[in-house]
Amino acid sequence: MIKEYFILAVKSVWAHKIRALLTTLGVIIGVSSVILLMSLGNSARTEAANQIRGIGSNLIFVSVSDRQGNLPTDWISLIKQQADIDEYSPLISSSATYQIEGQTIDISISGVNEHFAYINALDMTVGRFLNEYDVEYNTPVVVLGSKIPDLLLPNQTVIGSKIIIKGIPFEVIGVAEERGTNFSGDNDMMVYIPIDYASTMSGFSSFNKTFYIAANSEENIDFTLNRVLTYLSTVFPSDANYRAFSQTQILGVLETILGLLTSLLAGIASISLVVGGIGIMNIMLVTVRERTKEIGIRKALGARQSQILAQFLIEAILITTLGGLIGLGVSYVGTIIISIITDFNVILGLDAVVLSLVFSITIGVIFGLYPAYNASKLEPVEALRFE
Repeated sequence: MIKEYFILAVKSVWAHKIRALLTTLGVIIGVSSVILLMSLGNSARTEAANQIRGIGSNLIFVSVSDRQGNLPTDWISLIKQQADIDEYSPLISSSATYQIEGQTIDISISGVNEHFAYINALDMTVGRFLNEYDVEYNTPVVVLGSKIPDLLLPNQTVIGSKIIIKGIPFEVIGVAEERGTNFSGDNDMMVYIPIDYASTMSGFSSFNKTFYIAANSEENIDFTLNRVLTYLSTVFPSDANYRAFSQTQILGVLETILGLLTSLLAGIASISLVVGGIGIMNIMLVTVRERTKEIGIRKALGARQSQILAQFLIEAILITTLGGLIGLGVSYVGTIIISIITDFNVILGLDAVVLSLVFSITIGVIFGLYPAYNASKLEPVEALRFE
């Protein structure tokens, strides 16, 4: 019986192809919008997670405002006695601006030690990173981000060249791999110099200190973070003087924010599905009116109310399902276009596909039920007399 109703629904939709297509536009737009936005959100979450894990999931960041000089220089060694710390690096940040051929170039300057590259999984494309000798003897050497050689040293042999930073000439010893942009800024526009040079150069503050700490494993990161916070609470009178958080905490916050944003955008986009459902209910009411005499004949021949209701309800579900499938195709093409234009890998999420298709079918049931009920309640005599 269901098969017969489905065949009747297909014939009815096919007989009014253009009308059916126009009717499903709201569903097509709604489904494609929901799938695209959810796919973009999920892809953004995956990309953020990959970037953070690429740096290292066992990292702890410590920021200290130490104007009174309360923090001992060997404080990391004290914590190492209580927690398993792999390596650490202090960080002092600043910036510099260059004017080259009328173009303003802003670079970020990071004063670090020899462990910074290991802690952040930073590889070199050419040359090397800072070593223990450079840091201990305060050697004027610099490692460049991947974008900087073409901007500051065009058509030159990079390794061994000199660049001026804050009025001091530094010898280039390495170029870092391309890292892209994350929460700390554009990593490819950074330069790395020995920490003592950074602390003594004009424009750097020795009061505000940042430290990168690598726990020996991701499993021990919460314990290590707790040890760090406990120690800092004994050194400083107020927790306003310090902050410490782990890479996994950043990842959790990002995933929560992006998840909420994705859900919000998908909810807004789903409004068009409801609008499409209203359009489908309207066209189904018109269809019932047009086929009133057909309904009367079927009832006169013994068709039950439930059969008439099922026939028109299946037709409404068929229309919304077709709209959902077309919307799925549109969103798939959209993900390809966005990936090509933005160089951002957008993945069509299975959860978005299933949710949108289920939603479109549900819309068909909800907004098709009233017209189908009206059709099933028609009296045979009145229906046969309808002109």
